[in-house]
Amino acid sequence: MAGRVLKNEIKYKITLDDDQKKVKESIFNNQIVVITGFAGSGKSLVAAQTALDLLFKKEVKKIYVTRANVVTGRDMGYLPGDITDKLNPYLEAFKENLYACYDKDKVDKHIQSKEIDGTPLAYIRGKTIQDILVVEEAQNLTKHEMLAILTRLGKNGRIIINGDVNQSDIKDSHTGLHYAIELSKRIEGIEYFKLKNNHRSDLVGKILDYEYSGNNLKDTNQNEDN
Repeated sequence: MAGRVLKNEIKYKITLDDDQKKVKESIFNNQIVVITGFAGSGKSLVAAQTALDLLFKKEVKKIYVTRANVVTGRDMGYLPGDITDKLNPYLEAFKENLYACYDKDKVDKHIQSKEIDGTPLAYIRGKTIQDILVVEEAQNLTKHEMLAILTRLGKNGRIIINGDVNQSDIKDSHTGLHYAIELSKRIEGIEYFKLKNNHRSDLVGKILDYEYSGNNLKDTNQNEDN
C-alpha cells in the first residue's frame, strides 16, 4: 500500500500520543501491523480509532473483531444464547475502546448494522479478509491459529494484531503473537510496534515495573529465607 497523508477531519473524543499516531499511520499504509505493550499502553485504543477512521472514510466496509476463546487462564467454554449473545464476550472489551474514541450511540448503530462485528476464530477460517480484522489478546493464540488468520488476508484487507507477550494464558511458550512478531522481522510489509506509555493509573505502571523488573522474585526469595 502506498504511503498517504492522514486527514484529520474526523473529530475523536481522545487524542493519540506520538507513538500511537505512528502506529495509526502504519496501519493505513500496511496490510499487517502487530502491536504489543503492557496493559494500559493503548494497543486496543489505537486499533479502535484507526479502524473507525478507515470505516468512516470508506476505506473499508466492515470491521471484524476476534480473539482467542480463552480469558484469564480459563476457556470460555459453552456460551448460552443466540449468535449475538455468544459474540458479546469477544466484542465487549473492544467496544469500550470504540466508545472512548467516538459517540456511543453512533458506534452502536454501526454494531447493529454489522459494520462492526465480533467474529469467532472458527468463522475467520472461512473468510477472505478484504476489510479490516482486529485480533485481540493474540498472546492466547497458538502459532497454528495465527497462521490460519494471517492466510485469510485478501488483496485489499488489513489485519491488526494486538497482544502482550507477558500475559499469555495458554501453555505454548511460542504463541501466535510470538510468531507474528517473528514474521515482522523477516517479511517486508508486516510492521511491528511496541507501545511503552501507560495510559491508566500511575499505580498500574508501578505494579508492572514491580512484576517484570525481577523485584518480585527477590521478595519471594527473601520470604523463603525467613
